Amino acid sequence: MSSCEGPEIGKLKKEICFLTRDGCGKMSSQEPPYQISIVEERINKLMERRELRLEVVSQASPRRDLLRKALATSLKVPVENVYVRNVISSYGSRVSMCTAHVYLDGARGKAIEPKHIQMRNLSREERKQASAPAST
Repeated sequence: MSSCEGPEIGKLKKEICFLTRDGCGKMSSQEPPYQISIVEERINKLMERRELRLEVVSQASPRRDLLRKALATSLKVPVENVYVRNVISSYGSRVSMCTAHVYLDGARGKAIEPKHIQMRNLSREERKQASAPAST
């Protein structure tokens, strides 16, 4: 089983995937890959979600939209079910700590997560389209 096929549930620290802009496991000459590890996993039955604490090793702080897509691919859930809550990086360190919520249903996540978190998890293009006023 390669590291991109997904983690086994129950382990404390799990390797998820090596990531680049091109996707899971592909090397890109423009940007070095980053490695994601699940440090802590908690099941919240009331909110119908998994709460993950992640450790991301990379040259620069990871982008939320790319991190969201990579987590969805690795955990084999739709992208709409995953929300990256925060990414905390320290100056001079290659390690970022992240918090993510993985919902059982995308509609449930959309109803619970604040609008600003939903907007932050979109790519720049999607964010521009969502914030542009609808023309009639």
